[in-house]
This record gives sequence, structure tokens and C-alpha cells, in this order.
Amino acid sequence: MRRLLVVIGALASMAIASIVLGLGVAPASAHALLTGSDPVDGAALRTSPAKIVLSYSESVRVPRDSIRVIDGAGRRVDDGHAGPGAKASQAAVSLRPALPAGTYVVSWRMISADSHPVSGAFAFGIGGPPAAGAAHAEGDTAGSPVVGFLFGAARFLGYVGIGVLLGSCVFLAVLWPSGFRAAGLGRLVAAAWGLTAVDAVAQLLLQGPYAAGLGLGGVVRWSVLSATVEERYGHLLLVRLLALMLAAPLLRRAVRMGTLDAWRRGELAMLGLAVAISLAAIGHGSAGDLVGLAVVSLTLHVIGMSIWIGGLTVIALVLIRQATVRELAIVLPRWSRLAMGAVIAIVLSGLFQSWREIGTLPAVIDTSYGRMLLYKVWAVVGMLAIGGLARRWVRQHFGDDAGSDAAPGAAALAGLRRGVVFELGVGAVVLGMTAALVNMVPARTSYAPPFTGTAIAGPMTVKVRVAPTRVGTESVDVYAQAPTGKPQKLVAATAELSLPTADLGPFEVPLDLAEVGHARSDRIQAPLAGKWQLRLTLRLNDFDQYVTTLFYTVR
Repeated sequence: MRRLLVVIGALASMAIASIVLGLGVAPASAHALLTGSDPVDGAALRTSPAKIVLSYSESVRVPRDSIRVIDGAGRRVDDGHAGPGAKASQAAVSLRPALPAGTYVVSWRMISADSHPVSGAFAFGIGGPPAAGAAHAEGDTAGSPVVGFLFGAARFLGYVGIGVLLGSCVFLAVLWPSGFRAAGLGRLVAAAWGLTAVDAVAQLLLQGPYAAGLGLGGVVRWSVLSATVEERYGHLLLVRLLALMLAAPLLRRAVRMGTLDAWRRGELAMLGLAVAISLAAIGHGSAGDLVGLAVVSLTLHVIGMSIWIGGLTVIALVLIRQATVRELAIVLPRWSRLAMGAVIAIVLSGLFQSWREIGTLPAVIDTSYGRMLLYKVWAVVGMLAIGGLARRWVRQHFGDDAGSDAAPGAAALAGLRRGVVFELGVGAVVLGMTAALVNMVPARTSYAPPFTGTAIAGPMTVKVRVAPTRVGTESVDVYAQAPTGKPQKLVAATAELSLPTADLGPFEVPLDLAEVGHARSDRIQAPLAGKWQLRLTLRLNDFDQYVTTLFYTVR
């Protein structure tokens, strides 16, 4: 009993740490990024536009009420029928005709291709610029923090349930069929099956409120649930539930009979593959380039991690009961070889997915996604080290290195038990980090290091900073320095932006004078990637005006 309490306490504390890691990132982090809008943020239009068009970095799902346009009195001026634009990465909504002069706020909430909601707001004006701060005052599109927390917890528990279920089934069905009838292992499979099924239902109910930014009351609204069921995310969860239902009688038979024939083992394997694919096809693998290859790679990753985590869970439970250790001794050498194959699959698929989600080496250390991935790699390396020690222990006590009469003593078993429990704890942390990564913007999308450059304009030294350097809205800061080294007073500053390789522009960029020697704008729009030309015109007085040009790259 003391050993059981120690194991349960260690696993519980490590699981709590994993949940903290998995839920430490706000579940509503944006994955599709707004790359442009028509009209642009802060635009001063002469006449009323016919519609609002939003462009994103990847394809989005556009719910009917996902774009709202509000006038200065808080009244909606859109027709309430948002829909896709000319491209899969665009959304649009029509406006009422002949809108009067004033400030208008556009708030939006879309579903990105990887199932995460993205939201934001901006303002434009008719007959003049919009009122300062209008978008912040009227454009609150944040979702419910309670729903976000619960949805993040459900994702994490889904990883745990699937990992233990698939891994324990592989261990028992392939390596140790009679183990289905061992004390506690049948209950382990049943508990993992139940956790996976309940979690799938929870995600099915929570996805709608999570995506729509609703509170817990949205869980019981049929219109919200039906919207989830009709989309790809809902289809995959239903496939998972169906596979679990079909697997239930097979697992019950295995627990009762202690074995399965080859046909039923094959059927169970195909159902397990369906569960793994349903997890791999939700999230980052479903968006971006090489989607098919990404889903295959992630499926291998899920299966490899499940074999490792699930097998360790089975071994940990068996080691609690000394009576079944002798039976496990026959299986451990084969498990050690299978675990090594799982590790190879994890490493290779992880490398491919890391390249796909990061793209460039600097993005590893310059983005939150890259840094979290490094921590995950660190934890996986720790698991590999512990697993290597365990593999050597197995060879010494149960493999060819052991004598024919060799039998592990109590001290050796206690050491193995501690190693397995510790390895399981590190595995739980890895799953928590995986849950965190799913809820973060991939580094390939978020990486956009600021551009800093220096140029000469007449007697002045001009320093320029542009951030972020990616497609969409950017900010530019211009600092003018006199020959004495002090800030140079400016009476006016303007900029023009163009992309010579695509024959775009020049587009005029108004600069606001923030302080002495400093002009800035946060309304630059770079609609395409490439090497952009920024032409600055700085006026010192009625007679002296200087022009300088810089180039920077937009990703």
C-alpha cells in the first residue's frame, strides 16, 4: 500500500505540473493572422464603402455573424450575412448603402483552419479619420476564459487518454495477450477508454462556445453544437467516438478471454489507427503546406508516443504487484525493442513537424513557439536518457546478458520501479508541453523580427524601425538626428511604400510627429512578401526638405 501511494502521489504531482504547462498559454491564441483589410485600419474615406473585406494568412471558416460593423451610436450597419471572400483566406460582409460621416468599428471573430478562433477589431472613418481609441472601446472580441480553460484542459486529457489507451492496447495485444487478465490492467484499459470517450464528448460540446466566444451557456445551445458537428473538427471527433464504440466489445472480449484472434487484433488495430488520425488531423497539421504529409507524420508521432507512454503505464502498474513481475520478465526484452522503434518514429516525425512549423533557425529562439519546442525537446531527451538506462537494465536482468538462473532482486526491482515512474512523469510533462504548443501560433507564422536601419538625409542621420516584418499591418518609427547628435526637430514627415519586384505602389504612408525628432505610424499595410522600398521625406522648415530611401524584407 505504501508503494502504491508513493506511485500515485508522484504521478499526481507530475500530472498537475503538466496541466499547468499545458494550460499556461491562453487557449485563444491566434493562429490565422489578419494580413490586410479593405478599408484599412485608420482609413479616412470620402464615401461609404459597399462592403468590408478581411484577408488572413491561412484559410478561415466564416460564421454568419462573424463580422460586425458598428457606428458611433453602437448600431450595426452591416447586413449580418458575413461569408467567404474571393479566396479561402478572405471574409467579407456587405454594408448598408450611403452611410453618413462618422467613425465605424469593425470587429471580427473567425475560425482558422486549425480549428482555433481568431479575433480582432479596427476602425475607419467616413468624411475624416476615425475617433482615437474607437476600436479598443467597442471591439472587445475576447472569449470566455472559463470556456478557454476547460477546452485547454480537455485537449490535454485527450492526449493522456489516447496515449494510455493506444499504448496499453499495443503492449497487451501484441506483446502480452494474457496480460489483459492481469490484476488492474483490464481496469486500466477501461479507464483509458472512458477518459478518451468522455473527453471527445467534452471537446464536441466545448468547441462551439470556444470558437464563438460564448460562455458555458453555449454548451446547451443546439445551434452552437450543430455548427461544430457540421465542420471538419466535429467530423473528426465523431469518427473518434465511433471508433471507440466499435472497439469497446473487442476490448471487453480481450479482458474476459485474455486474448484475441488475429482477425480481431487486426480490427482493433484499424480502429486504433482511426483514433490516432482523428487526433493528428486536428490542429497545426490541418493548416499550411503539405497537409497530407503532415497528417501522416503526426499520426506516426501519436502512435509512437502512445506506445511509449502506454507501455510505461502498464509496466508501472505491474511493478506495483510483485506477483506478476515474473510474467512481465518475458515481455520486457520485446517491449524494449518496440520502445526503441517508437522513439525513432517520434524523433523523425518530430523533426519533420518542427521544420514545418518553424521554418528558420532564428525562429527557434525568437518566438514563444520555438522556445517551448526547445523545452519539449529537452524533456524528450531526458526520457531518452532514462529509457536508455532502463533498456540496459532489461538486458542485464532479462536479456541475453543475464544468466539462465538470473532473477532480479527486490532492490533492482525497486530501482526499475522508480525509473519507470520518473520516466512516466517526464512523459506527462511532454504531453503538457504538446498541449501548450497546440495552443500557440507556429513560429513559421509568428516569426517576424523587427527591421532596424540607418540612412543619411542631408545633414541628418535617420534611424528606422519597422515591426513586425510580415504580411499585414506594420508599424514604423523614424528618428531624425542632427549633426550635433541631438534629435532634429521636424515640421512634417511622410513616407511612401512600394514593392518594385511586383510593380506595386508607391503607397503613401502618413507619419505622425510623436516628439522632437520622432515620427511614426502604425497603419502601414504590406499585402505581399518581398523586399519593400520605404522612401522617407522629412521637412525641417519651409525651405529645407530631405529624402532618403531604405529597403526591408517582409516575410
